[in-house]
Amino acid sequence: MAEVLFILTTVFVAYVVFVVVECEKRKIEEAKQKAKPAASKPAAAAKAESAVKAESAAKTPAPSEKKPASAAAKPQSQPASAAGSLPDTLKNPETGEEVKVPNNYRFTKRWIKEALVAEGLLDKIYKNNELDEEATAKIKAAMDQLKMMDKYH
Repeated sequence: MAEVLFILTTVFVAYVVFVVVECEKRKIEEAKQKAKPAASKPAAAAKAESAVKAESAAKTPAPSEKKPASAAAKPQSQPASAAGSLPDTLKNPETGEEVKVPNNYRFTKRWIKEALVAEGLLDKIYKNNELDEEATAKIKAAMDQLKMMDKYH
């Protein structure tokens, strides 16, 4: 009886692993298909489009409602603060995987750690026992710089 239970458990585990692997393959293929149309545009044309959109957004007149002078100054300061805010997710340029940026370096995905080193923001991938206050400060600054890079959006 124990042998039959063992065989059934083994078959079930193999099936679950198979389904998970197939699901991940589909996600990667979908991400690649979504990335291909965007990548097919020339970089200069994409930059020109974004510049035209930014200029047209800047030229659009504000609503014709009467506002006090202090209220008129607030909307101008809000986009600057929004531009300074960091994104909550990072995208792996190779696989298209998007992950939420963890607060703790120990829980950071391996590809993010490798990207920090590849971009020259850190000199090495730190092990958990090497994390002290100085290393944590370096990592935090490097993560902020990585979040700002367009490659990982």
